[in-house]
Amino acid sequence: MVQENNDLAAVRMPAIPATIYQDMFDLNPQPMWVYDLRTYRILEVNQAAIKNYGYSRSEFLELTIKDIRPVNDIPDLVKEVSKLRKGENFFSRGIWKHRKKNGELIDVEIQSRLFNINGRKAELILPLDITAKVAAEKEKSVWSEKLIDAQKIAKLGYWTRRLEEDISYWSVEMFEIYGRNPQTFVPTFENLISCFHPDDRYLLCEETFTSLEKGGYNDFEHRIITEKGEVKWVFQRIELLTDAGNEVVGIKGIIQDITEKRKADKKFKAVFDHTSDAILLGDDQGNCLDINEAAVKMFGYAKSELNNLTLFYLFRNEQEPEESGKRLLQENISNQIVKLMRKDGTPILGNLNATRNIVTGVHLYCVKDITDQMEKKKQLIQSERRFKALVQEGADLISILDSNGRYKFAGESYYHVLGLHPDELIGKDAFQYIHPEDKSRLAGLFLKVRQQKRTKTNPYRFQDATGNYRWIVTTITNLSYDPAINGFVTNSRDITDTILKSNDLVLSNERYKLIQKAANEAIYDWDMETGKVEWGPGFQDIFGFDLTVYSNKSGYDYIYTDDKERFLAELKTAAANPGTEMLVSEFRFRKASGELALVEHRIIFLRNRQGLAIRAVGSLRDITDYRQNLLQIRLQNEKLKEIAWTQSHIVRAPLARLMGLVELLKTGACGDVSQKDILNHILESAQELDVVIKDITQKADKLQSSNGGKGVKDNFG
Repeated sequence: MVQENNDLAAVRMPAIPATIYQDMFDLNPQPMWVYDLRTYRILEVNQAAIKNYGYSRSEFLELTIKDIRPVNDIPDLVKEVSKLRKGENFFSRGIWKHRKKNGELIDVEIQSRLFNINGRKAELILPLDITAKVAAEKEKSVWSEKLIDAQKIAKLGYWTRRLEEDISYWSVEMFEIYGRNPQTFVPTFENLISCFHPDDRYLLCEETFTSLEKGGYNDFEHRIITEKGEVKWVFQRIELLTDAGNEVVGIKGIIQDITEKRKADKKFKAVFDHTSDAILLGDDQGNCLDINEAAVKMFGYAKSELNNLTLFYLFRNEQEPEESGKRLLQENISNQIVKLMRKDGTPILGNLNATRNIVTGVHLYCVKDITDQMEKKKQLIQSERRFKALVQEGADLISILDSNGRYKFAGESYYHVLGLHPDELIGKDAFQYIHPEDKSRLAGLFLKVRQQKRTKTNPYRFQDATGNYRWIVTTITNLSYDPAINGFVTNSRDITDTILKSNDLVLSNERYKLIQKAANEAIYDWDMETGKVEWGPGFQDIFGFDLTVYSNKSGYDYIYTDDKERFLAELKTAAANPGTEMLVSEFRFRKASGELALVEHRIIFLRNRQGLAIRAVGSLRDITDYRQNLLQIRLQNEKLKEIAWTQSHIVRAPLARLMGLVELLKTGACGDVSQKDILNHILESAQELDVVIKDITQKADKLQSSNGGKGVKDNFG
């Protein structure tokens, strides 16, 4: 190999020693090797190639140039070498890929030279590693494509115009934005004027450009008109174009299609102004940049006042006035419930959404007032709790029946009231618990409620857990159309006690009516506050007044004139005295027929806590016959007294004589009186006694047959 190199040196530069060529080859910082065109075998390699490719010298010399090429490149390599063999090419150039010992592929730019070594064709290869360059170019190309895509996406164009030229340079996107064909449209100043909206062409005046300063720029928003007549809004920024010496050589600018942005801004403005949510714009220092009317209304401040307040203050809490607000607004927020305060100190519950840097340094805050919503939610929860308590713990029997009358749901009260476990009722026929005599009636109502919203049953009997029947009344509501219910809601009440009490009351009323009739009294109820009077049937039965006419009259107007003033005075005094519970009076009362009756009036007062009489219950009893009977008894007693006196005095004399005469006859001590005379005297005494007894008998008969009574007015006047 050394000899071959010597031959090479001799061929190229016979006057220069071979060792110099050897050193120039071996020590060159550029990787190099020599290979045989026929065998592809590497004949020599320098140190730079050994270092760069990672092979040792001996390993390199065992390789062919195919071994350092990717498999896919070998067919092209063979073609190139074939051209060199045929003399079609005298050197190799191009960019290829080489493989290092570690398998890494690198991009290389090949330069070469053909020569002969002892009659064999060989090629000297100088591979320049351009991997980094290729990668940079590729990255540059990618970024260039990304930039073009970004310009398209952002609708961003770029242009320049040199001072001495009338035609501007436009990027591809400029033509797209202006709606012009790059093949036919030439961006001269005159043509540019025609692209501007007539109302915005003043921006192209000389003053616009002469006002520019080095390092400065001017921003504009204006309208342009496309070739099709479409009006677009664009944002444009222009700057001075300078050369390397910082001399002005022209102007440059960027332009962005903001048509959609303007539409979005318009929509945002409409939302901003008309939404019911409070919207605030602020900067990093918490200054309020803008605020909508909803926020003014929500916080209760005037706009002028809000301009002097920071957002940190508005979003504070009571414990840490502004620091809490500052911490809250340092990050993006999504649907966070916050407690805020109005100007007057009343609390606000708000749903806060915050988006920072919608534009650099500008932050958007949106607050929805959910105070009423949360209060309603709280009320709903309380209502649900009450409803749950009503269904589970209440006295009403709540259930849901399907279309066949089977239980889908039963409240806990079924157990408390009837002893029936709700779980055991599910799926059972509700009609199996209804009394046989009531079942057909209830079944008809259940069919009826399918065609109407609601119906209410009359009382019916329902069997409890012990087998006894309870009286129930039910309201059935058709909610079969409601997906959440899909059935018939029944609300039932146990009215057994009411029914029993009602029966007792009916019986009591019947007894009361019988007692009223038996008592021969007219009973009334007097509401002393309203003056309303309700009479019992005795007022008509006893005194003859038609209740349809006189039911609401006190009856005091029919008291006999001579008794009326006295009675009303007694009544007034008794009513005014808190210690008087009952008043008993007697007076003469004129019946509907005009007849006078003597009545006993009893009235019981019901008083309030202050002792005022507010209600009274009274009765009028006709005691005319009673008093007449008393009078008759009194007269009879006088007659009896007279008879008794007669018996004790008049009867005594003849009786005593009889007894004396009988005693004389018995003892025989008659003296000068003959027995005949004594018998005559006995006869006379007996006749006298007989007359007295007849007189007594006549008086007794006369007393028994007489009525002994006169008129009420005559007797009790």
